[in-house]
Amino acid sequence: MSIAAYPPARRPLSYDSRRRWINGLTLGLFIVVQIVWVGAPLLMAVLWSLVNPDYPWSYPQLFPQRLSVHFWGYVFENTGIGTAIATSYSIAPLAVVFSFILALPTSYVLGRRDVRGKKAIMILVLLPIIAPGMVIALFLSRVFSAVGLAQTFPGLVLGHTLLGLPYMIRVLTASFSAISQDVIDAAENLGANTWTKITEIFLPMIRPALVAGVIFVFTTSLEEFNLTFVIGTPTFQTIPTILYSFLGYNFARANASVISLILMVPNIVILFIVERFVKSDYLSSALGKM
Repeated sequence: MSIAAYPPARRPLSYDSRRRWINGLTLGLFIVVQIVWVGAPLLMAVLWSLVNPDYPWSYPQLFPQRLSVHFWGYVFENTGIGTAIATSYSIAPLAVVFSFILALPTSYVLGRRDVRGKKAIMILVLLPIIAPGMVIALFLSRVFSAVGLAQTFPGLVLGHTLLGLPYMIRVLTASFSAISQDVIDAAENLGANTWTKITEIFLPMIRPALVAGVIFVFTTSLEEFNLTFVIGTPTFQTIPTILYSFLGYNFARANASVISLILMVPNIVILFIVERFVKSDYLSSALGKM
């Protein structure tokens, strides 16, 4: 048999080829997961919000027969969603500001100082995230009723601040602890005072963590239902309280889809806007000022 009859042996892939293949496979799997996990539910919500009530959408139809904005008009005319949007977007920024003010000194101490029982304190700080939301809401409602904060706007702001505070403390503490002491010592040797260290070192270096904390607190406030329902309703309604009114036994998929999009789409837009301001060179720019 001639040598030409044997197939040529395959050469093993080089390291760069294997890495590109693995990276491509990982990216492809990530895209597929995002389409299934995010894209498909978002598409379904959009389609259900545009269903024409005269042409119901049911199995085995793959898409609605006719599209209409009927349910969008119904939600805005009959649910008080406009007031709920104003309330939600009034509470969330205030919760962000107050959580930052309260978290900043605590995070600095936990991140830069040797405090006895630091790990226990961090676990205690994270307890509101671990505990069931309705349990926290019920206990806070009792306290707020005793001090006259139930059914009040300041009470809702305080409640949302307390729920977002663990996120802000956690990310800021990790950011403060990551700042090298050598940088601080070098600044002090160059004559930097306390205000200079705050404005030229600490704030630029914790800015990415601060942005992350803002996103966490803002979205947590916008999506919070338990606390608002127990403490605020019926005097105050937010987007989630109206959304939950269309769930459960009185499930109305089209109306719930409309309100879900009202709740979700602004968050996505805000996330993309904030992403433009989160630059990876904050740390290097801060070091460059030394």
